[in-house]
Amino acid sequence: MSDAASKTARKKEIAAYKRQKILTAASSLFREKGLEGTTMRAIATKAGYSTGAPYAYFQSKEEIYADLLSTSLMHLTRAIKSAPTQAETNEQKIRQVFTAYYRYYQSHGEELQLGLYLFSSGEIKKRGFSKETNDQLNGRLLSLMGFMANFLHQFAGARPDIAQSETLDAITYFTGTLMLHTTGRLDIMQVKDQEMIDRYLTQMLKRITKEKEK
Repeated sequence: MSDAASKTARKKEIAAYKRQKILTAASSLFREKGLEGTTMRAIATKAGYSTGAPYAYFQSKEEIYADLLSTSLMHLTRAIKSAPTQAETNEQKIRQVFTAYYRYYQSHGEELQLGLYLFSSGEIKKRGFSKETNDQLNGRLLSLMGFMANFLHQFAGARPDIAQSETLDAITYFTGTLMLHTTGRLDIMQVKDQEMIDRYLTQMLKRITKEKEK
């Protein structure tokens, strides 16, 4: 490798390192203060850089937030798609795929909080998200849900419309269960989260079977 090429590679490594430090610092602040309570100045300070440093990589805190969420959705999708590798029956495959959604966010609570804050905030434009960014995030989410719905269609024989509605219902239920789990409410009620997930999936598969028999 020539000296020029070596220097270019080194600059890219440094830039990637600084960018990741900014993302890590921002992620921590978003968890502590939320999007509205976080500033680019605070992110720079947390990362150990000058005030203007984050602007070399991101135009705004919203862009950083969107980057973190996009990466989170990508990792979630990867975890779900790799879930059924050890399953032997179709039912086991379905259970593993849907349970993977729950288990991923259970192990990455900070990412659940990140997603919930975005999707509950409502008016995206007021938060500084561009239409392109919003479309990209929605596209990742819809792609993930499409994979899960297609799984139900392929391995449970559910009609496409039924598979889509059951997937949406399951994600809604699992997300609610995650909230109860992370806030300690399930412990107060002396309920095990895995029992809730297993029971829901059993009921879902029964509904699909019943619909097929009509």
